[in-house]
Order: sequence, then C-alpha cells, then structure tokens
Amino acid sequence: MHPDDAPTPDLTWLDSAGSTQDELLARLDREGHRHGAAVATADQRAGRGRHSRVWSAAPGAALALSVYLRPESGGVPVSPAHLSWLSLVASATVAERLAARGVPTHVKWPNDVLATDGRKLCGVLATVALSSDGKGPGVVVGMGVNLDHRGAAPVDTATDLAEWIGADAVPAPRDLAVELRDAVVAAVDRFAAGVAGQAAAVDGRHPAVAAVADRLSTLGRAVRAELPGGGVLEGTAVGLGPGGTLRVKRVTPDRGTIETEVSAGDVAHLRGDVHRGA
Repeated sequence: MHPDDAPTPDLTWLDSAGSTQDELLARLDREGHRHGAAVATADQRAGRGRHSRVWSAAPGAALALSVYLRPESGGVPVSPAHLSWLSLVASATVAERLAARGVPTHVKWPNDVLATDGRKLCGVLATVALSSDGKGPGVVVGMGVNLDHRGAAPVDTATDLAEWIGADAVPAPRDLAVELRDAVVAAVDRFAAGVAGQAAAVDGRHPAVAAVADRLSTLGRAVRAELPGGGVLEGTAVGLGPGGTLRVKRVTPDRGTIETEVSAGDVAHLRGDVHRGA
C-alpha cells in the first residue's frame, strides 16, 4: 500500500478529558506519530487556548477535538517550513464545514472561526509535536467548537451552533468530530500536494492556500495587533506572508508607509474593509 493511501487512524472518543491535546500527545508517544490520529470529547475540563488561557465549557456544550497532522506527498513529509500553515488551513476548513451546515462563518487571523456578527464559534490552537521516527515534526491542532450553551454562553463574545441553526439541528458531537477530522486531514493533504517539492515557506498568493485567503476576513481591515512582549501595532492587514504571517501596513509620521509581518499575537478588527490583499 502506498503511504498516501494508508487508512486514516480511528478517532478516539473520550467520555471526558482534561485536555484532548495532552491526551493525544501521550497517545502519540505510546503508539507512534500517525497522520490523522485524533482524540475528542464533549466534556473537556482543562483545555487551553492561546497564551495558556484556560478553556472550558459545561459537559455537552462544546466539542473538543485534537488532530495530529503530518501530511505527505508521494511519501515525502511536508517541509517543516510549511507547518505554520496547517492551523490556518484547519481553521478555514472548519469554517467551511460549519457554513455547509447553515452557519455563516469567517476566520479571524490567526485561527478564530467567527460567525458573521463577529462572535466566536470555534478556537484553534496548534502545537508542534516532535517525534523520534525520523520523519520530522508534525503539528497537533486542537479545536473547540461551541455546540449549545443553552442561552448561557460563557462570554458575550461567544456564540454557538444552536443559536444559528437551532438546537435540533446541532450534530451529535461524535459525528461532528469525525466530520471535522476527516475534512481537516483531507484539506492539509491537498495543501501538502500543492507545496510538494518547495522547501521554502509560501505566502498567501500561493494557490495551495487560496481557501484560507477566501475565508479570512482580517485581510483588508484596519487591525490592532497585541504582540508577544506587550507591543501594539495598528495598521491595515494587506496580505499573508511566508508561513501565514499577517502583513500589516501602517502610516509613518512623515506620511510614508511601512509593512510589518506579524507571526503571533491577538488581532482585533477595528473598522470595515479598507483594502483587500492576499
């Protein structure tokens, strides 16, 4: 059997978990680093968001899903230079699948899936996972999808599927976990095929990431980026740089312009569209 034709590993469903990312990382160490291996639960009690923020929800209110991604093309693992794209590809894929269920969605850089009113439906967090099998690193992508908080979302900036499509139409958590895992694995496999043979990181103009640019509402907007270390940057998001960095253009005091690539940070949309980039 060709490596690209290997069956996708089964998804492990847990009645409850502290963190699906921690559970998956432990399983990878025990059982090997197989592309597509996943752990999910509807009762995650010690989840983490960006900057180690605690993420939790009442049992059954949200789906927590973690997937190990190390795509190959022709039996060759994707170059480590492309790994930073995987969380963006995953976010765009989740947004597409939720939209197919009737929830209008878009992605805010770097990886929040939002409803059209700007409230958060799903957060995505990526962690590099090293292995000892000689095939290079992969990425564990963790996703938290708000299902039905029964009118009591934990914060005003959050929403859930039930609010948009009705509680009766919300899929069973385990079924949604399988759907999203399979869709994300297929999407990153297509991405790997699109960048095969390219060692250097690609930017947002590359055809392999067209789906990301199409879903990313941050492009063309005035933004405020709170950077690691406490710095703040305001400007217009004009495109995606190598590896999925956010290119922000700002006006200097002498009325010139300077462009900065943001690789990490919290980004807020300040106003409507100003310029549409890629």
